[in-house]
Amino acid sequence: MPCCVSPLISLPHTFLVYFVDSLHVWICLDCFFICWVPQYGCRQCKQRQEQKEPAVAALAAKKKEEGNVAAEALKQQQLAAAKAKAAAAAAKLTVEVDSAHRKTLEDQVQLSEKQGPVRETLDAKPSSNVTALGVLSEDELNAAWTAALESTGRPLNSSRVNVVGQGRVGKTAFVRALTNQIFVDTESTMGVSQSLLEVDKVALDAHGDTAWSTVTDGSTAMSAQEALARRAAELCALKLSVNVSVPAASTSIVEMLSGETYEQRQHRAAEEEGAQEITAHTCNDMKKMNTAGSGAETEFVVKKVAAKEGVAKKMDMELVRSKVGKAEALRLSLWDFGGQDKFYVLHHLYLNRYCVYVVMFNMEWLLPGAPEYDECLAYLYFWLCSIWMHAVDLKDGTLAPILLVGSHKDKVWRPEDHEAISKLLDDRFQCHSVWSQVMRFKEAQVKAGRGTLWFFPVDNTIGHKDPVIVKVQQGILERVGNEKYVKLEVPFTWLSALEVLQKETASCLHIDRVLEICAESSMGGLQIALRDEVGMMLNFFNEMGLLMYHNSKGLSHLVVLNPAKFLVEPASCVICQHDIHENEALLAARTEQPGMYKLLRRGILERGILDVLWREYADSQKELELLLTLYQLIVPIVDEEGGHRFLVPALLPGKPAIDADNETPARLVAYFVFGPADMMKNLRSKSQGYVSVEDIKREGFLPIGLFPSMLGKIVEECQCVHGMSINDMQMTIGCISAAFGRHTFTLQEVRESNVMQLIIRVDTPLLVVERMLALMQVAVAKMMPSLHFVLAVDQDGGICKDGLVPTFKGHLVL
Repeated sequence: MPCCVSPLISLPHTFLVYFVDSLHVWICLDCFFICWVPQYGCRQCKQRQEQKEPAVAALAAKKKEEGNVAAEALKQQQLAAAKAKAAAAAAKLTVEVDSAHRKTLEDQVQLSEKQGPVRETLDAKPSSNVTALGVLSEDELNAAWTAALESTGRPLNSSRVNVVGQGRVGKTAFVRALTNQIFVDTESTMGVSQSLLEVDKVALDAHGDTAWSTVTDGSTAMSAQEALARRAAELCALKLSVNVSVPAASTSIVEMLSGETYEQRQHRAAEEEGAQEITAHTCNDMKKMNTAGSGAETEFVVKKVAAKEGVAKKMDMELVRSKVGKAEALRLSLWDFGGQDKFYVLHHLYLNRYCVYVVMFNMEWLLPGAPEYDECLAYLYFWLCSIWMHAVDLKDGTLAPILLVGSHKDKVWRPEDHEAISKLLDDRFQCHSVWSQVMRFKEAQVKAGRGTLWFFPVDNTIGHKDPVIVKVQQGILERVGNEKYVKLEVPFTWLSALEVLQKETASCLHIDRVLEICAESSMGGLQIALRDEVGMMLNFFNEMGLLMYHNSKGLSHLVVLNPAKFLVEPASCVICQHDIHENEALLAARTEQPGMYKLLRRGILERGILDVLWREYADSQKELELLLTLYQLIVPIVDEEGGHRFLVPALLPGKPAIDADNETPARLVAYFVFGPADMMKNLRSKSQGYVSVEDIKREGFLPIGLFPSMLGKIVEECQCVHGMSINDMQMTIGCISAAFGRHTFTLQEVRESNVMQLIIRVDTPLLVVERMLALMQVAVAKMMPSLHFVLAVDQDGGICKDGLVPTFKGHLVL
């Protein structure tokens, strides 16, 4: 009989208690198990519970996992629906932010509600690709457009490639290979041939693929609208992205040229008394000039309006969308230079620091025993020196990039020949100041496998199928990508003005018309006077080769919009090698036999012949004559025929030398020695003012084209100052005998010795020496400002015994 029922609160079960033989017997009412001492509950229930718990836990885990899977599936469905909705509103954004920098972005990305996420984006880990996570509202897009308008500008992302070298080495065929065109055996290039290219910006990585295509829309730089759209697209990408690649900060071209930041100009403007409107009297400070044809003075009103009113009246949403997700192209202006000596007088018009130089040569001409061997090396030396003179930044000493390219690999294909040519070039030019800047071909095929060459051997006949052509493209892009001027930010107002200028049908414009266009494009609003800002813009675009402008007497009123079309082409019709060049104008001019005879045999150009040669440029003939005269390419002949004739120094006849027929004995002889500043310094330091003739021959540099320019200066001086007739002067392509009053002299070019020889035929040489030094200074400054020269005499003081000129040997005294 049970004595009691005990719940045993301290135990997990209820027990029935019996007394058996004075002992308590505990019976579990859950399982009816008999327990003698149930201190911790029923053992059997506990064992059952322990066996049951794993199964219950497994079932619970399974239910939980099924719940998580269902929740994740629902989440994915919701995310997919959100993405689909976003895709319906805007395309997926995948862009590479390549021009914005951190400071500009932090100042400009003020999109009120979303500033926090954008700030996190700026500090995120850089990535080349940007993926959209959402869609911006119309207000946010308008804010991005406004921020773009208020920015300082955008890099022009443009450069020029000058392909230079000796005539008939394959420059034009190489240019065709660069542009993926088939090989064609072309005629010799007259002057300069220009084409514009777009290069996929991804190829700025030297290990990427290149895709070069010719631009057909006639533009030479991106428009203001396109630049704004790209900036707005970048800001939109930043708004929607997680990772953004932020390049190094860019410098504004205005800051570089003016020496003031935008904030400094604002502060200065705030301290000055300024009106909100610059009226016509502002322009009255400028020299008023008559507009072409009308004779009326130009007056206009310039209002300082916000850039967004002058550059873009409204946001071009479609243009923004078209630029989002599309890599920006690097625009290259590719110039193929005529290689004949006649064209070298034109080189100073378009050789400068803002470009890349490809110097070409024919590998066949550098093989042992080749008859052109010495001449080929001489031309390479000339081009390296010319680049040295024209393409050095005088502020920081940097030099434009240089690549050497050897053509005719289809004939000189053996790697050992390439190695021999490379060693020859290195031995010959390793002491030249520019040699360390020449880009080497580090993946060349040499006899031992892979190696390095100092040049790129190419086969133009197979074009882009030659892998070395691709390596040249990558080399050009690598060097261009490292150039500072490519990254300079150009104001949108400048781009807007340039866009209008490029749409003008005329090849040149009067400066007053350019000022009007710039005023309408809202220039003059950067706390800089309109005229000063326009001058900075024209000088920059002039250096970039986008137009031609010279702020000098007689030229400051003229802005040439297409230098190749307006100046180089017509000049090439006159200054060309007439026995190998043909075009319709030259064929028509040859019907004028008497006039053409004077041009080809005596270098005398009559206006009638000029009218035929420049038939296509009749509307601009007066300006062309002025430009060619200022550059000493032609010299007006002052005589009884009323100035209707011109002397063309580059077309004067060749030898025999004049001195052989000159009856006046020589009294004194001196020599003009030319070279870069450091070369001249080295020559002086070797022997304390004495320099050997052999050193001058080896290290001196007499530019081709300098003597014709000097000859023009002498003819001009003799005619206009001393009243000497052109018929009384004796001239050849490399020599002139004339007189300053009664002081007769002869100046002749001694190219093999890199000097000009001055023979004075009077006992008092001071006047001739002074005038020659002054004229040489002017000629050098206009053609090659970095070139230095000195006047030297031989060890005997330059005295000509018995009226005979001594042999050029021994040493000179500088």
